Amino acid sequence: MKLYKQILILFCLFLSVNIKGQFIDGFYGQINLAIELTNENKIDSAIIIYESAFDKINYVHTKFLEKVVKLAKLNKDQERVSRYEKQIKKQIKGTNPELIKILDSLDVEDQKVRSEKFSRAYSYYLKCNKDVSCYKKSKKYIRSKLLVDRWSKVDSLNIYHLLNLFKEYGFIGEELVGSKSSHNVILLLIHFDKDTNNSVLEPILKKAINEGKVLPLHAAQFIDRHLFNHNGTQKYWTWNWNSKGKKFPFSESDLPKIIELRESIGIYGSELWQEKKGEYWVIRNKYNY
Repeated sequence: MKLYKQILILFCLFLSVNIKGQFIDGFYGQINLAIELTNENKIDSAIIIYESAFDKINYVHTKFLEKVVKLAKLNKDQERVSRYEKQIKKQIKGTNPELIKILDSLDVEDQKVRSEKFSRAYSYYLKCNKDVSCYKKSKKYIRSKLLVDRWSKVDSLNIYHLLNLFKEYGFIGEELVGSKSSHNVILLLIHFDKDTNNSVLEPILKKAINEGKVLPLHAAQFIDRHLFNHNGTQKYWTWNWNSKGKKFPFSESDLPKIIELRESIGIYGSELWQEKKGEYWVIRNKYNY
């Protein structure tokens, strides 16, 4: 049966005239191939490639299971639909309820300091610090600084707890805590702005990508946000920021290198460009998944 499946996969490759052979090498390469086959309306072939990719890793994110469900419905393949929907229903709940409670409590604290009150205080604090005439001993400034300090302390404590949990459980993704709480992990990591050169997070993320515990795009976005906030550049250029009057520091000749760098961590089939919108240069991205 496995030999038959491999023959079918090779046959699919011959059918796909616009697909590079090296895409089949790893999980995300095959996912990209399956997406391209879907776009060509080669439903049976796409399902075969998806399921071949699923065999390569221990845990498959529900995002990709849902793609197979959609294709199976087009084929009126109720057995496959039922099988994957059952798996999805199980996965979105996670397997560690105690860990889910801990992450939910961290998320509550994270969102408390991102209320309108804290945001106004943060904006005023930054504005006043840039203005030499702003009175730094005013009640408004002191009150704003206290809120900003509390915000920073909450972020630091949350990351401290999260990194300790990583030491115990490895990277915490959907497999352990389900869809909602794994999204909370993403938000907490995005707010880890003190890791400006990603020396703490990048090794953790690379391991998590290989284990199927984090989507490559999410990992790249963590890294890019921290770099951009620190020095105005990105490694993978995944954040669609804008810049008034000045192009971002990459050119057309840099794009192949950036795309290759993305593919090295599993981001296949992406596009990147920047365009002028009025006074602003804007980063644009397009992804396959």
